[in-house]
This record gives sequence, C-alpha cells and structure tokens, in this order.
Amino acid sequence: MVPKQASLVGRRPASWLCCILLSLKWLPVLAASAEGYTEDDLIADIPVALSVTRLPQSVTDTSMAVSVIDRTMIEASGFIEIPDLLRLVPGFQVGLSWRDHHASVTYHGQSDGLSRRMQVLLDGRVVVGSLFGLVDWDRLGITVDDIERIEVVRGPAGVSFGSNAFVGVINIVTQKPYRNPGWRFSATTGSRDTSLLTARYAHSGDQFDYRASLSYFNTEGFHSVNDESIARSGRFQGTFQATPETSLDFQLGYAEGPWGRGGSGVSVDPVGTKEASEQYGSIRLTRTTDPGSAWYLQFGFTSGEENDKFSAGLLSDLLGVDPADIGGVIPGQQEQEVFGRTFDYQVNRRDIEFQQLLNGQRYRIAWGLGYRKDMVNSLEIVGQKEWQAMETFRTQGNIEYRLTDQLLLNAGAIYEKNNISSGELSWRLGLNFTPTKGHMFRLSVAESWRQPFLVENFHNIAVRLNDGTAIETVQVAPEPIDPERLRSYELGYIGNWLDERLTAEIKLYRETFEDEIEYVWDPAYPEVASIFNQGAILDVNGGSTAIEGFETGARWLASDRTRFWLSYAYADADQSSLPMAFRSLYQTSATPRHTASLLMSHDLGRHWQVSAGYYYLDDMVWILWGSETDAYRRLDVRIARQFPLRNADLKLELIGQNLGGDYVEFKQANRFETRTFLRATLQFH
Repeated sequence: MVPKQASLVGRRPASWLCCILLSLKWLPVLAASAEGYTEDDLIADIPVALSVTRLPQSVTDTSMAVSVIDRTMIEASGFIEIPDLLRLVPGFQVGLSWRDHHASVTYHGQSDGLSRRMQVLLDGRVVVGSLFGLVDWDRLGITVDDIERIEVVRGPAGVSFGSNAFVGVINIVTQKPYRNPGWRFSATTGSRDTSLLTARYAHSGDQFDYRASLSYFNTEGFHSVNDESIARSGRFQGTFQATPETSLDFQLGYAEGPWGRGGSGVSVDPVGTKEASEQYGSIRLTRTTDPGSAWYLQFGFTSGEENDKFSAGLLSDLLGVDPADIGGVIPGQQEQEVFGRTFDYQVNRRDIEFQQLLNGQRYRIAWGLGYRKDMVNSLEIVGQKEWQAMETFRTQGNIEYRLTDQLLLNAGAIYEKNNISSGELSWRLGLNFTPTKGHMFRLSVAESWRQPFLVENFHNIAVRLNDGTAIETVQVAPEPIDPERLRSYELGYIGNWLDERLTAEIKLYRETFEDEIEYVWDPAYPEVASIFNQGAILDVNGGSTAIEGFETGARWLASDRTRFWLSYAYADADQSSLPMAFRSLYQTSATPRHTASLLMSHDLGRHWQVSAGYYYLDDMVWILWGSETDAYRRLDVRIARQFPLRNADLKLELIGQNLGGDYVEFKQANRFETRTFLRATLQFH
C-alpha cells in the first residue's frame, strides 16, 4: 500500500473553494506583464464543441460543461497512451489495468473496470464495445500523435448520443490530412519493454484528402502482472468532395494481436495470452443545403473476436473426486479434459444514422434517427451456442434558441428503445446568461437513463463441460435488468480576462443515480457441482448514489512561450448498496473526493521545449476486479528538441513519468514505478 501523505487536499471543500477563487482573482495581476501572444492562441481561446447538442457551438454556448484537450496540451503532456490524456480533465479518473491491458476511464468514479456509462467516439464512430461496454484503447488504430483534439462532455449527454452517454462523452478528433501532409514516422521506446512504431502518409488534393497509417505497440504492462499487450493496427480514412455541397467521408481499420489474459493462476483462470482482432468501417454522405443547414447519412460496422481456449484440467481434478465417482456428482458424465474459454467470443455491430441541421434567424436545430444492431456469440459468457442480438432504435432532437442577445436556451430529448426492454425518454434543458462579454453563467437540468449492454442482459459465465453443460456458475443475470437512471443539475460559469489569455471555468453540480446495476455475491446460489464452494456473482438492480461537488479548470497564456492548464474536482458521494454487493464490502468510496492536475509548457528558444505535469488522485475503490487504492501524486517531465532538416523536421523527446515513489493503480498488484521513454518523430515536407 502506498502511504497517505498530508496535503492541502485534506482540508474542507470550503477551504479549497476559497483558495481557487483567490487564485483566479490574483492571476490577472500576475500576468499583467506577460509577453504578447500569437493569432493561433486567439483562435484556440474559443474552442468549438460538437459533442453536447450535435450543433457546432462555442463552449460558452453549450448546455453542459465541456473540456477540450487541444494539440498543444497533448504534446505538452508527454503521454504515450491515449487514456492517460483524460487525467487532464476535471473529475476524471484513469486506472491501468483492470485485467489484461484494458484501461478504466471513469467520470466521478463508481467504476468496475468497464466504460459502460460513457460514450467514446473516434471521428464520429462509436468505439465502445457491444459486449462489455469497454474500449480497447490499444486497438483504436490511432496513436496520441494522430489526435487533433479531444472534446469531453462532463455530464449526461444521452439526448445527443443515446443511453451509453449516461455520464458523459469522449469525442476524439484526429488531425486532417492537410495539417501534416506527406510521410511521418514516429518511434517510442522505454520502460516495461514499451515500444510504439508508426508510419503515416497524408495527402491533400483538390477533391480528395486521405491518410493511411500503420502502427505497432508493445508493452509488458505492470511487473509480475499478466497484462502484456501487442497491437498491430492499420487505418485508412479520407474525404472526397464531390461538389461544393456534397462530401463523402470514410474510414476503414483493422487491429489484432495477443494480450495477457490477466489470469489469476488457478486452473480455470490461468495466466497466458489470448488473441484479439477487430475490423471496422464507416461511410458518411453529407449534403449542405443552405448556410448553416445540412444533412448526413452514415453507415458503420464493427466486427471483433477474442480467442481464449485453454485446458482447465481433468474433470476429476477440478471436482476433487475419484474418476470413477464423477457420475455420482454429475449424472451421466465421465472423466474428460475440460477446456476453458473465459474470454472467448465474437461480436458484431451494424448501425445507420441520419441527421439534419436546420438554421433559422434565432434558432438552430439538430434532429436525427438511428438504428443499431449488436450481436454476440459466446457460449462461455452468455451460455448459448448461437448469436444473441439487441436491436436499438432512437430518435432525437436538440434546439438552440436565442431568446435575447444575453439569453440562450438549449433543449433536447431522445426516445430510445430496443427489442429487450421498453422505450425510455431522456431530456435536457439549459439556459445560458451572458451579462457582459467574456463572462457566462449556465444553468441546466437533465434526466437520462442507461440501457444495459449485451453482457448485462445475457450474462451467464460458468465453468462448463465441453458440451456446454454448466457445472458451476461464476456470474449471471438471474432476471431481466432494468435501465439505470440519472437526474443531474448543473450551475456553471466561464470567464475570460487579459484579452482572453486567461480563461477559467467553475461547475457546481448534483447527480442522483437510481436502479444502479450492482454485482451481488450469493454464497448459496444453487450449483450442479462446486469447484470453488463460493456461490455466484449476480447482476441485479438496486444501488443508488448521490454525488455533489464542484469542478474548476483554468487556462493561462502567461506569455507567447509559457502556458498553464489547471483542473480540480471535488466530489462528495453518498452511496447505498444491496447487502453483499461488492461495493458495500469496502470502506473507501468508489468516487474519489479530490482529483487534480496541473500542466505547464515553456518554450526555451532555439527549438527547445520543456513541460511538466502534476497529477493527484484521492483514495478510492475500483469495484470488482480492482481494489482500494491510496491517494497518490505523480510528476511527469518532458524535454523536447526540434531539428529543422533540409526536407524534414525531426523532433526528439525525453519523457519521465512518475518521478517519485511508486504508487498503486486500480488494484494492489499494479505498482506504477518511475518510467522513462524516448520518442523520435520525423515529418517530411
């Protein structure tokens, strides 16, 4: 266990709020002598978000808090893996790794290793898996170097992206081909046998822009943990501008490679590797009708599988009986070698979406229709040797209406149903008040619900014989699962000072979750036979959580060479769980009370740059597969040097992560030590 340390985060929330407000008061004074700034800085000060209402809006016009991680922040962070970038967002927690090399990314905690409550998009394509509701970050087909920006909606966005956007949206937008045309190569090597190699070619023409990339990623993960990962990926995306009004966007990709199983070492869950692969694609036809008005039609598909077959041992050894006595324990059965398939499955997703944007004198509207079919084939996970399907239909609409020059109304609703459960309506209402230029106040309320994923509807994990007969249940959904429900209130403020060189945001909120899906241990669950003598885990509704707190973020362009980004979140959670629920077994809250980050970047001149990031996460518990973790502090430092060449630019970066004592991530076995990396990037002109 990492020992707790005394710090400012031990003070009461009121003390924190006073410190933050005093800091915001004096920042303009400290920056009064700052040097000039560039035109790019001015443009970047008013980021446009697409992920809240599906309308392109300034962050001061959105109905919910939005954080934008831009390219400058991404480079300054020095992060190697994409999930780490979310450490820069107020209220977010990142944990590596929950079993294999999967990262858990959560907003306001309450996470078990899966991203079931958050929608994640990559250039408009949903990348959250159909089965578990998790994201294979290693197999997205992109690297940190490909990302232009990440928009993060911090609050329920189901009215725009369906029930999986329950608590928020992560929208990853990659760089356009015209940003860095030509060949680009990158190589990273460092601790834990980590290597990342990428090759990319981008072309920008009169009508056709495209980018093709290949990447290879390898890491051993944590020491003495079976979470190594190898990912080989290829991706091709482009835009064809058929006419000034009509365009065609597409993307195709493939990723595969072995993962460490994360096995516990027992015969039915051994250590070792499993093979995983994924193919995906989408195509979108967009037609602009009038200035500010357009429609698009998009088709998409995802197909993936994991192959995880292993020998669990002889049946008699598993049951602890003589081979001749097996028939007395399991009638009709004889001695046999039992094969396990803990993570052995196939999944498919097909979706189609239509959206139209309408523009009036005082209003803008985005409305659309969608259909998605998710399918799974897994005897081990759902207990049947045939495809199980969930078909989802939805219709949604969002309107932005300018009541006066100072008042802006945002309203949205979505109706979504599937072939398993009845339809539900989510809605959101927001009012933005701008009393003077550079200062905006926001008030919003939303009510949403989350539809269970495939595995939550069909969960039936068991130790099985080779013919599919279950002899001991591990985890099961004994009855239909109801949707989770959320009511959210938000009061926000955004202010700009020093000709917009300093931007600060504050969000006060209250969230109430009902009918939460819990994992409950039933020690008396009936079994055909017993290997572990520990009952079964049941997926049932019953938990509830109320979270209230505040978040703040600030961006300060101290000079044309120096920048700061600050984020802080305070959360007070009151949770209620069913008896024997996994969450109730811990003393620590599943929502950390304090989360903070501070990122600084400074241009030293002569093509040298230095940046540093400080990250704090309070003690918390990661439910199921994880454990209680103590609070930790982490310091990262990056030094970069650019070498202009005749026909290319070469950039070398030395990156140090966690330059201090070891800390624990997600579970006690995951000890994050000091790590160092060297990254080289070569861009040809």
